[in-house]
Amino acid sequence: MLDPKLASCKGKCIALITLIFASGMAAGAFGLELAERYWLRPGTTLSLNGPDKVLAVQHLSHELDLDETQARAIENILDELIMEQANLMAEFKNSRLTSHKQIIQVLNEDQRKRYQKIVSELNSRQRD
Repeated sequence: MLDPKLASCKGKCIALITLIFASGMAAGAFGLELAERYWLRPGTTLSLNGPDKVLAVQHLSHELDLDETQARAIENILDELIMEQANLMAEFKNSRLTSHKQIIQVLNEDQRKRYQKIVSELNSRQRD
């Protein structure tokens, strides 16, 4: 039979470990929520499209009193940036597709189906 002091100590240790584990889970969930909200969300990256470029040039022209030559130069720089970003995104998508094809080649038929399900779930989460 256990000594009553040991039994209460064992209960306190289990409670302490449970508290530490629960605190870690809460901190991890909070950290993930912050990361998703401020760092990992799609659309939070600095990217320009046509209408954004026009607004950016207009804003800079107004705020900095740019002359026509400066405004055109900035517009050309932003055009180059847009093209560079589009090329990088295409490269990124191509890299992902290549990696997925390589992974699928390694898997058996059952694993391929499960892998496709995982990928589609991840893609749907990213769109949300």
